[in-house]
Amino acid sequence: MKLYHRTSPANAAVIRRAGFTSKIKTNLGTEVYFSTKPDGAASTSYGTEVVSVEIPEQYANLDDEFPDGEQHYWVTAKDISKFGRLLSEQKII
Repeated sequence: MKLYHRTSPANAAVIRRAGFTSKIKTNLGTEVYFSTKPDGAASTSYGTEVVSVEIPEQYANLDDEFPDGEQHYWVTAKDISKFGRLLSEQKII
């Protein structure tokens, strides 16, 4: 599945160079949050740049759903590095 992560331009550059890391730690590891829409609910408060990934659906954990169909997921940074694929597209809004 294709998911979108909003962040700052500086953090997006780090992600593209070194991969996803996160400061959100749980008993499953570190979590990174995504949306199914590049310009959805996260577009108002999480940064001006979008980094997109493809990840097998079984590694994406549903966090929230919205009436318009948008969904938010979290994925562990470990699963992203093992099973995900960072997409080369870049979007600045």
